[in-house]
Amino acid sequence: MTGTGADRETGRAELERLTVSARDAAEQGRWDLVDECYRLRDIAMQGASIPQLDAERMLASDRQVQERAFVAKAAVAELLRESQAVRLRLSRLRHGAGAMGTIDVEA
Repeated sequence: MTGTGADRETGRAELERLTVSARDAAEQGRWDLVDECYRLRDIAMQGASIPQLDAERMLASDRQVQERAFVAKAAVAELLRESQAVRLRLSRLRHGAGAMGTIDVEA
């Protein structure tokens, strides 16, 4: 294998490693690591010639990451809605307790 061929294989291996690492990090909810893997992959892709099969594998993996991101975003949105509902109930309870005055409880 020539130096250029070896460099190409090393580059392909690095792109594959970063792609798999991003997918694995997404499965773990490590979005900071996903971002870092994609940043490094973007740098590694500069000027690279990527074979069609490799590009298709990367895109398939990217779609998995994207789907996990959509699921995570939906989960966070639901948690925010639930949090808002709890805050509203607490506010109503406080308002109701204030209207009734204080209750003296002897132990």
